[in-house]
Parts: sequence; structure tokens; C-alpha cells
Amino acid sequence: MEIKYMEWVKDNWQKSALLVLVYVLATLIPLYSRLDLVDFLLLLAFPLYLVHEIEEYIFPGGFSSFFNKNLLKINPGDKIVPIDREVIFWINLIYIWLILPIFSGLSLYNIKFGAWIPYFFFFQALSHLVMGIKGKMILNPGIRSSFVLHVPYSIIMINLLKSNEVFTNPYVNVFMFIGFFFNLLLPIFAKLIIMPRYRRRLNNH
Repeated sequence: MEIKYMEWVKDNWQKSALLVLVYVLATLIPLYSRLDLVDFLLLLAFPLYLVHEIEEYIFPGGFSSFFNKNLLKINPGDKIVPIDREVIFWINLIYIWLILPIFSGLSLYNIKFGAWIPYFFFFQALSHLVMGIKGKMILNPGIRSSFVLHVPYSIIMINLLKSNEVFTNPYVNVFMFIGFFFNLLLPIFAKLIIMPRYRRRLNNH
């Protein structure tokens, strides 16, 4: 029963993002007048990323197919593909549903815990642009929310963090490197774990 439940979760977790988005926003909006703007916006990072996930996997969706076909040159209709539901589920669960809310929450105790988040958003937007250019599909799933929401959010947040003296140089600081590192981990993870897993599955098939 537990195995069947997990299989259902891996197939349907994206749909829950719609309900979670509504719930989190309904919870956060009343806090607007009680929190400093910088704290409120750091808490807003998680629902903002949910919008991005909804674009990638629901409206219009198709990010995994785009990645497999346009970037890896693999037929997304194949039974075995590198970027499958398992990979998508675990990356999003760890990165977005665990790490992002935890550090957003910790930032209420010390703002430095969340100061890397706007940089992560900014580099994530750039990565979608790079993927779009490389994959010859600029309007790829996720790029619209990246540049319409995430880039303006990043710029506003970085200015607020500078105003709050979290750092003096917004262009070169430890938080920028952390945000970049979190983005860099994804292609490293793909090279060292996802692609070897794909080749093993092909060999065992």
C-alpha cells in the first residue's frame, strides 16, 4: 500500500502545488503588515517558486520532455529517459519543498539564512535562458515565470538586503556564491548521478 501511495505521489505531486500555493498565500498575506518587507518577501520565495513549478509541469508543462529532447537529444517518448518522473520528483522535493521553505523560515531568526535565495532565483532564470538558447526553444517551460516574477523579485530582494546591511557589495558576496552553487549543483548532479543511472537502466533493460 505504501509503495502504491509513493508511486501516486511521484505522478501527481505537481498538481498539489496549486492547492499548496493558495494555502501558503492565504497564510502569508495576513502577515504582510506584521513583518518587515524583507522578511515577508523571503517567506514569499516558496510560493513564487511554486508558480514556476506549475508553469514547468502543468501550465503549459512539458519541462522534462523539453530537457530530454532539446538538450539531451533523447526521444521523450522512450520508455527509459534520463529526466523521468523519479528525477523530477526528488530534485523538486529536496530543493524547493524542503530547502527553500526551511531557509526562508530560518531567515526570520537571522536574515542571513535566506540571503542566498534571491541569487538562486536570478541564476535559475539565467539557466532557463541558457537552456532555451542551447535547446533552440527560448520560450521553454519555466522561462516566463523566471523572468516575469523571479528576476524582478531577485532585484528587489538584493536591494533590500543591501539596505539592511546584510552585505555591502550586491555583485560579489558569499550569498551570491551560495546561490550560484545551488544552481551549479544541478548540472553536476545530472552528470554524476542522473546520466550514469540512465545508462545503467538502459543496460539492464
